[in-house]
Amino acid sequence: MKLPAKIRGWFNPSANPEKLWAHYIATNNKQSLALLVEQFNLPLYHYLVSQSDKELAQDVLQTSWLKVMKVTQSSKAHTNIKSWLFAIARNTLIDELRRRQRWQWQDVEQQLLTGESLEKEYEFSDRLVKFNRVVDQLPFFQREVFILQQEGFSLLEICQLTDESFETVKSRLRYARSNIKKLMGPEL
Repeated sequence: MKLPAKIRGWFNPSANPEKLWAHYIATNNKQSLALLVEQFNLPLYHYLVSQSDKELAQDVLQTSWLKVMKVTQSSKAHTNIKSWLFAIARNTLIDELRRRQRWQWQDVEQQLLTGESLEKEYEFSDRLVKFNRVVDQLPFFQREVFILQQEGFSLLEICQLTDESFETVKSRLRYARSNIKKLMGPEL
């Protein structure tokens, strides 16, 4: 029987990500890294696939783990391993989007002004599918802060991850929620 990650941590106190990272740096023990990958691979992939497509998310995830493996010493940035790993994945994704020239600057207001409602454009009965489509239509930075908050990061942690001010993150989150509400219409 495979136990959920949080319960496994109760039985294995060394499963603390910070301890696993410290052990990996000190001993180059691949098992410690494997436990980190097991713990964070799915959340990182979920974040990346929500910001891009499946293939790009897989490529960026692999590149991110390769970058982690190349780190040879711990620093102050590694005090919260989850935030550090998400920051690596985020920066790698942005670099890859820039390299592929797929940096998207969408204007939600233009979509709202065209008069085409999402309901007419996409005839989906499932609200979750429609919600996911709406989130996909958000501009990159709004979608990013919204998804990071859904991943359980606090506003301060999102500020650290994105290297933005608290007010900027709050503003992006407010605009994201407002745009989701507008685009979802009365169904929300």
